[in-house]
Amino acid sequence: MELSTLSERYANFRAPAFSVRMGRNDLVRDLLLAIGQVEVDLSLGAAARFNFSVPQAYDIETRTFLTGRGARVLDLLRFGAQVEICMGYGDARTVPLVVSGVITEITTSFPEAGAPELSIAGYDHAFPLTVGKSSRAWSKALESDAAHQIASFHNLGAKIESTLERLEQIEQNQESDFEFLKKLADRNHFELFVDERRTLHFHKPNDNAPPVVRLAWGEGLLSFKPEANLAGQITRVEVYGWDLKRKAQVVGVATAGDESGKKANDESAAQVLKRFVKDPDKQPVLRLRQAVTTQGEAEKRARAVLNERAKQFLTGEAEAIGLPELRPDRNVTLDNLGAPFSKSYYIQQTTHKIDAGGYRTRFKVKETGL
Repeated sequence: MELSTLSERYANFRAPAFSVRMGRNDLVRDLLLAIGQVEVDLSLGAAARFNFSVPQAYDIETRTFLTGRGARVLDLLRFGAQVEICMGYGDARTVPLVVSGVITEITTSFPEAGAPELSIAGYDHAFPLTVGKSSRAWSKALESDAAHQIASFHNLGAKIESTLERLEQIEQNQESDFEFLKKLADRNHFELFVDERRTLHFHKPNDNAPPVVRLAWGEGLLSFKPEANLAGQITRVEVYGWDLKRKAQVVGVATAGDESGKKANDESAAQVLKRFVKDPDKQPVLRLRQAVTTQGEAEKRARAVLNERAKQFLTGEAEAIGLPELRPDRNVTLDNLGAPFSKSYYIQQTTHKIDAGGYRTRFKVKETGL
C-alpha cells in the first residue's frame, strides 16, 4: 500500500488521536480524565507492553487522584483492570485498536514543586501466560496440540499452525506457559505472540507476505539505520540425535538456500560466505547434539537454527510517522535508500507513541538476505 492511500484514510496525518478505553468508557471523553502521553511496545516472542501518564488529576484538598467527575482514579485504574488503547488520526472514537491488556504497574511521585502525576503501565493478554510455573506432559502428540491446549486454558483465540512431527513425549517442566511455548516456537522457527484481539499466534513467520505500506526516506520514513554483519553467521547446520527404536544416529542438515523469507534478488549470509570461502572444508559449520529422536525432528531443528542465525545478518532500526499498520510479523517496504537497502523488511518490534510532539512509530526489522 502506498503512503498516499493511508494519507487519505487518516486526513493527511494532521490530527493524531488516541483513545484509552475501559469497557464502553473512554477515559478522556467519558470519564474526563486527562492523559498526557500514550506508548505501546509490540514485540515478537514477548508480551506487548503499554503505558500512559495521568497528569493534573491530584486533588490537593482531598489528597486523592480524581477524575473530572469526582471518581477516585485508583479505584478505576486498579491492578488487573482491562484496557484497550487505540491510536491513529482524526476522530478518537474510530482510531484502530493497537493493544488490549491489563494494568500491572502504577507509579507516581510527589515532587518538591508541582503536582503529582500518575504513570499507568501493563501488558497485553499474554501476561497471564508469563506468570507462575507449570509441569505438563503430552504423549504421542504434536507440539501444536500443546499450543492449542494452552490457548484454550487461557481463554485465548488461536491462530496455530500444525506442526508435522508427532512426538512420543512433550514435557513442560516447571516453566511458565509462555516460556514453554516460546521453546516450542523456537524449535519450529515459529513466531509467538498474542495480538490485540486476544488471539495466540503460533506459526511460521509471515516474512513473505505483501508489505503493509511503502515508506520512502523523506516521505514518511524519518530515519533508518541498517546493519549487515557476517559475524556469527554459518553456511550449514548439522543436528545430531539418537533414534531409540532403530538404535541409530539421526542427522538433520540445513544449508544455504533453506532460509525462510529470503527475497528473490537477495543473497543470504550463508550464500555470501560460500561465495568467498570457496574451500568446503573451511566454511563455518554449526554442529549441535540435541535430544531429537527422529530424522524429521532433527531436520526441523537444523532449519530452525539456520533461520535464527540468518535473520541476524541484516537488522535495522527505523522511525516513521505514526502508523498503526506497522506491527510485528508484517512486512514494510523502505525506499529511497539506494541499493541494496531499498527493499522489503520483516518487522520484529514496534513502538507507537503519541505525546505533545505528535504520533511517531519506531520499529526494528530483520532480514535473511541483502
